[in-house]
Amino acid sequence: MFWEEKMKNEISYIKGEQKKVTEFVTKNFKKYYLTGGTALSFYFNHRFSEDLDFFSQNYKKEDPEQIMSLISNLAGFKFKLEAEQDNPKLIPMRVYSLGLKRGHVLKIDFVQDFQKNVKGIKNGLHSLEDIYYRKIFAGIGLVKKEDAAGRIIQAGRQNVKDFFDLYYLSEHYQPLSEFFFEYFSYDKAEALIAWCRGFNRMGLKSGLLDLVPKIDTTKVIKHLEDEILKKIPEKLI
Repeated sequence: MFWEEKMKNEISYIKGEQKKVTEFVTKNFKKYYLTGGTALSFYFNHRFSEDLDFFSQNYKKEDPEQIMSLISNLAGFKFKLEAEQDNPKLIPMRVYSLGLKRGHVLKIDFVQDFQKNVKGIKNGLHSLEDIYYRKIFAGIGLVKKEDAAGRIIQAGRQNVKDFFDLYYLSEHYQPLSEFFFEYFSYDKAEALIAWCRGFNRMGLKSGLLDLVPKIDTTKVIKHLEDEILKKIPEKLI
């Protein structure tokens, strides 16, 4: 009981710092917006997400260092550049670690966003539609691979966090089988089906419990399987 309470307090502290950083960045550098799992958690508080992913359609390589320096000066936290990508043929980005109190470290990414946004930015956050779209797009991916039947299909990342976030959006915002066809063509459905089937179910259950302790893994998996493996194929007929 003591350990659970301690963990809640630590997570609460990190969330508080995340919100302060996000508010500072998006109010003072309006071309940057928060996206990904942490942005989704700002909407739903459905899980704890450690990283801050700031995207911009007008990214400049000098922006991140300037932003991090200002955060450091205002908050008194030290920061470190962990990785950078300036190759124009790849996605420009910079990754930082920000040392918080109590020994915690916050990972902060600044990334050039090449994809057009579905909806407008509001209060410095990607819209739910955009987060939903990007999560699906990450699963579908751009890489080609061979499936079990020997066919060449698109394939993206298989991430438990994406699986849970898509479940939550489907359950609490709009069913995935409906949202998918509003923004994706029918020929992309096969890649999403392959993505869902590609998860090792035992590993998926374990990963979900690590992500959200005491979550009903059967309910989560069944919901997405119904949406992706049953309802989407029915709409393809």
